[in-house]
Amino acid sequence: MRRNSPVFRRCRLMARRAIFALWAGIVLPVLVAGGGFLARAAENGGLGPLSIRNQFPVTLGFLTYTPEKVLTLPLETFQFRYQYSVTNSFINTQSPRNTSGPFIDSAAVSRSGGLAASDFAATGYGVYLDVEARRHQFRFNYALTESLELGLELSWIGLGGGSLDSRIVSVEDFFGGLNQDRAYADQNQFDFYLIRDGVFLRQSSQSFSSEPMDPVLNLKWTLTEGGEVLPAMAIKLSYKYPLESNPDGPRALISSGGRDYGYYFLFSKEIGGVIAHIQFGITRLEVESNTFSDSLRHKMFGWEFRLDQKNSLIVQSISQTSIFSDANIQTNLDYGLATQTDVGIIGFKSHGDGFLFEIGLIEDYNQQRNEADITFYFELGWEW
Repeated sequence: MRRNSPVFRRCRLMARRAIFALWAGIVLPVLVAGGGFLARAAENGGLGPLSIRNQFPVTLGFLTYTPEKVLTLPLETFQFRYQYSVTNSFINTQSPRNTSGPFIDSAAVSRSGGLAASDFAATGYGVYLDVEARRHQFRFNYALTESLELGLELSWIGLGGGSLDSRIVSVEDFFGGLNQDRAYADQNQFDFYLIRDGVFLRQSSQSFSSEPMDPVLNLKWTLTEGGEVLPAMAIKLSYKYPLESNPDGPRALISSGGRDYGYYFLFSKEIGGVIAHIQFGITRLEVESNTFSDSLRHKMFGWEFRLDQKNSLIVQSISQTSIFSDANIQTNLDYGLATQTDVGIIGFKSHGDGFLFEIGLIEDYNQQRNEADITFYFELGWEW
């Protein structure tokens, strides 16, 4: 649908009216009402969902959504968190299983000079991705008011061949979800090739251990802590500032060079001793034409099972639109590069006496192979 078409304009107007109706009919009464209907009910917030961003290597250079607890920190409280994650991903749109076009096997990847444009189809996207990413993230949050929280994210990341390939194959084989294309590749190798219409967007086989990612600034406003009927609600705004506008070398793989921003709506509600978390929003990306989609839409739903006031088991699912634009998609094998991505996350979260701990496992489950295969992470935090 063209953006200047009458149908698009009508749809946009209807969306704006729906947002206004939501604000006027639900949010505004929440802000002005009082009494037991909106009495403080911190259990609606719980410990919050598991806080890990999308780790698909192609999206690392862009801003993307990170689940967040609805309730802000207590007034003038400072929080510091450190998160370590390791992600393993493999994609080969030109698998030898493909008999209708050029194919890529381990011999093609290892030849002098690496892969060339002729190894991929002439039109649409082509991907050969064999990457293990290890990321160190530092988060700094401060409560400006009782309902407003400011946050800063600084990260360093390394991309390489790693050492998890054999373990990933074993796990996927056990669950019957083995990525068959891994059989045509040598294990623990690093290759990052992404092409569109014969032009490489990413091209590297040189690993690196640590490079700074673009910083991200967050602002969260808790509208209400909810009550017996209404859920806790918040709005989160995020902004990614590029360290340079034209990154090259290793940084070209982890920085888009653009200014991205996002806005997200967060809800949580206790239901029979279990807390439901629902979040959704949009991330706007600054991209060059004929490269990637200029926006991502996100949805998250999770259940938090409280073990006690300090510990929770959490299961959640995150879906988002693909970073790959829907124009000229290469329909090769069973790859749905432009389709929605889906990941399931399971983990444990603990928060008490000024100390935080979080650990989780992420696995893609839609079989479209346009997401990271598996991610392990843990997080430590302190607040005072």
